[in-house]
Amino acid sequence: MEVREQEAIFENAGQAVFVAYKIMAEPAMQDSPFRKALIRAMESIYLSPRQTAWLTALRGQKSETINFGGLQGADVRAQCVMVMQSLKSRLPAPEMWALQAKFGTVEHEDVMCNDGNGQQSVRPRFAFSSERIAAIKGLSDWLSPSYPQIKPFAMDFVLGRIYAGHKMVDISSRDLAKTFGGNHTMYLRATRKIKAQLQELETRGLARLEEHFARQGVTPS
Repeated sequence: MEVREQEAIFENAGQAVFVAYKIMAEPAMQDSPFRKALIRAMESIYLSPRQTAWLTALRGQKSETINFGGLQGADVRAQCVMVMQSLKSRLPAPEMWALQAKFGTVEHEDVMCNDGNGQQSVRPRFAFSSERIAAIKGLSDWLSPSYPQIKPFAMDFVLGRIYAGHKMVDISSRDLAKTFGGNHTMYLRATRKIKAQLQELETRGLARLEEHFARQGVTPS
């Protein structure tokens, strides 16, 4: 059975953006390794029954509804390219930055660690990709005038903590206060307000993309 052209790959704009960033982080590759990368991306999101059948086909298992043979890796990558281009051409910069900072890829680097007993081992350390760093810097410059009590470099750290998650970074609100001045509660209050602003930017950005993606057949009309 061939893939029906009218069936969109993604359920909504958020899912399209998430998978597009995952796929575009991979170098252009032949169909077999590309399929493995696509499987990893699809396994990390909630799947509708139709997408579950598609993932089954991607894995090479029998599917009664979708046959991946009708959809080549280049076709999927082309749609992901369109998704990425739409972010840059159709969204105001703050909305684009908010989506890029949220959905951009996460990188890890190997560092030498001492276990306290004189033994060293190599462990992965969380790091932002260049695209997420650029997005966070853009958001920092955009937000800073609204928060004159927070120094610009400190704003970079506030945003980094939001997008990385507190468990992935070592600096706390008290550390920020000690390093950049001010009271730690100021950073806590500002963080709550900034999170709400970022959520609003993300929501507006995805809403702008929904209609366009539907017209392009990326998401259901």
